[in-house]
Amino acid sequence: MNKRKLTALALVGGLLAATLAPYGSGSAVAADPPIEIRFDGETLVSDAEPFIKNGTTFVPFRALFERLGLEVGWDPATRTVTGQGGGVTMTLRVGNAEAIVNGDAKPLLEPPAIVGGRTFVPLRFVSENAGADVAWNGAERLIAIVTGPSIAEREAAVRAAYEAYVAAANREDASAVLRALHAQSPLRTTLYKSAADAFARRDVETTVESLVVEELHGGQATVLVTESNRRTAGAYYVDNRVDLKVSMRQDASGAWAIYDAATLGQEWLQPFGADTGADVDAADETIARNTIASYMEALNREDLTAALRLVHADSPMRSATEKTLAWMFETYELTHELENVRVLERSGDEMYVHTVQAMRKSAGPKLADVRTRSIHTLRLANGQWKLYATIQGKAEALSIPQ
Repeated sequence: MNKRKLTALALVGGLLAATLAPYGSGSAVAADPPIEIRFDGETLVSDAEPFIKNGTTFVPFRALFERLGLEVGWDPATRTVTGQGGGVTMTLRVGNAEAIVNGDAKPLLEPPAIVGGRTFVPLRFVSENAGADVAWNGAERLIAIVTGPSIAEREAAVRAAYEAYVAAANREDASAVLRALHAQSPLRTTLYKSAADAFARRDVETTVESLVVEELHGGQATVLVTESNRRTAGAYYVDNRVDLKVSMRQDASGAWAIYDAATLGQEWLQPFGADTGADVDAADETIARNTIASYMEALNREDLTAALRLVHADSPMRSATEKTLAWMFETYELTHELENVRVLERSGDEMYVHTVQAMRKSAGPKLADVRTRSIHTLRLANGQWKLYATIQGKAEALSIPQ
């Protein structure tokens, strides 16, 4: 800023040179080979040369917007550029490092600028937010832009891929469920082991209540999903509504597939752990209590091997349990107390058991003591009952974190 103030005292010619040089009009920039921009293999023709400023390539807005299929708007009073088409509405203002895309504010690495009477906009930001893929070849000073379906069409393809996955699950087609997953998805191992088994034990109807494509760049998308899951027949299940953040990727053929998912929130649609009215054998109550008590005792001894011996070999949570317990034993000294055990139902080689347990810290980083209600699935393995899966209800804090 101080340099600019000093420059203002110079001759007009010096002022123009100092002002334009950062935007590529000075002699230092002219020494570099020109930048070539190709859209789907065809060179972009514009009435002014593109330039690079602080790693951002700028091009005249009209040529870029029209090549992307956007209807162009320019408000000279506010020096605002707009582009609209293909499900995208984009607004950029000269000197403003924030753009508006479909109503959402997004930061710019460099703001639009007026150079030589023409308005320049950042090439990559505009192209990617219009649904194109951008690649830079520094050796050849070539930018290759590949366009395809509109944003609206791509979002529709993402939604359709997720809905196809849900439809496959609802018709209990395990092979189709696996085909809906990306080849590199970390979910594949878990679902490969558990999907067919789950379908054989119970019928669950999934309803997608909300599906919003939050982000879509290149071959990756982030989708926010709210869905409800209700049992219609078969073994015990707690109906629920779940909020998910789903990562999706395009495969080699360009088809969208699920890559990963994280649970953002869950709501139980029936009283958690309520009696089912099923007749429960007293022997099953004893077995369930002894199995879960033995697991708690292993936790209290910090005996990872003993704890894992009580987890079913086919459990989808086995790997995560091993990692979590190893970290927990290394980080904390905890006491686990089993306060209540109640078998809700038995179905063949599975028991569904409601428990109340308390966890108290005696050493380690800040952590609140808590009481937790859980429903465990126990499954027979070579004549021994083992933990197969666990879901948790609401936790009750017994102390402040300390």
